[in-house]
Amino acid sequence: MQTYIVHYGELGLKGQNRPQFEKRLAHNMRVALRDLGQVKVQLYRGYMAVGVADEAPPERVEQRLTGVFGIAYFAPALAVPQELEAITEAALHLARRAITPETSFKVQARRADKRFPVTSMDLNRELGARIVDEIGAPVRLHDPAVTLHVQIYPEKAYLFTRRIPGPGGLPVGTAGRVTMLLSGGIDSPVAAHLMLKRGCAVDFVHFHMLRNETEIRASKVIALARAVLSPHRLPAVVYMLPSQPFQMALLEYDSRVELVVFRRFIMRVAERIAQRRKSLALVTGDNLGQVASQTLENLCVTSRAVETPILRPLISFDKQEIVEVAQRIGTYELSIQPYQDPCSLHAHHPATRAKLAVVEELEAKIGVESLIEETLAQTEEIWINFARSNP
Repeated sequence: MQTYIVHYGELGLKGQNRPQFEKRLAHNMRVALRDLGQVKVQLYRGYMAVGVADEAPPERVEQRLTGVFGIAYFAPALAVPQELEAITEAALHLARRAITPETSFKVQARRADKRFPVTSMDLNRELGARIVDEIGAPVRLHDPAVTLHVQIYPEKAYLFTRRIPGPGGLPVGTAGRVTMLLSGGIDSPVAAHLMLKRGCAVDFVHFHMLRNETEIRASKVIALARAVLSPHRLPAVVYMLPSQPFQMALLEYDSRVELVVFRRFIMRVAERIAQRRKSLALVTGDNLGQVASQTLENLCVTSRAVETPILRPLISFDKQEIVEVAQRIGTYELSIQPYQDPCSLHAHHPATRAKLAVVEELEAKIGVESLIEETLAQTEEIWINFARSNP
């Protein structure tokens, strides 16, 4: 099997609950890799060793691991017994593949197991000298072209020349469940990504203007949710709800607070779904001051519609920062495809400082509670799963 050594960062700061974070990370790596063949994850003190079937394409393995939250870095490695001769042979084997006579290098050894009889400095000298004798490459201690890492643990010694950064964060599933209000735009998929990075399992709620189940299932919103989840290959549910009942109720009214009323309405509906799913918070892609509904005054009025906490991970981002994250995680091109969101239909000159009393007066006129029940009765529940054969 191919061997990868995996190191985590933030998990190492946990106390007595650290094992549950480690087990979740191990589980998430198995899920991310399971369609590539046999996978074996071993948990040790301070690191993990991942074994993957030899037939699994290394580039696919690396692509999957770079998306698993909780990983600080990982490396394709040679795992050998904790013996100087075996370590030396492995070092020379790696050196022949990665180092030429013109390639500068250094050896960087670290003994996690201090019982190993050779110090890190002596191991650096011994292995470096053997590589110079065999290949003739120059040693450069500062900024070499290749660094040969040697990490010695009680179980084994691991050697590698490529150290691949992970995404950091916490393993998905360690921080509880949240309900994400997903639009068809750029911001909310990025907000969902950031909540996954902090270890939350995410359900999605979307209000649509689509005509039938076929359009709903083919919607770009489903594709956006799948794109957000794809690096983790974990199942999630998207609740698709019609905006038509609310829009029909508003036809006879013309008010500058319509958008705030609609935002409060979708929060109430999402809260009902969150309670059913035992979600601990609602999440939005709100960004302070970006549009009329996201002024501080309007956000405060919107938040008062529900008791469930509302998390807004993008609240202080610049738009360009959001775009850059969307491009990096692969949702940007989907987000900019044409799509009519219900929010775009309300009030051409919306209030930027809506008064709660005015908002509640309009809510009473349209009968918000009955609209919530009518909308929930038309919910389409779509599960996103990743089959073993999917890329």
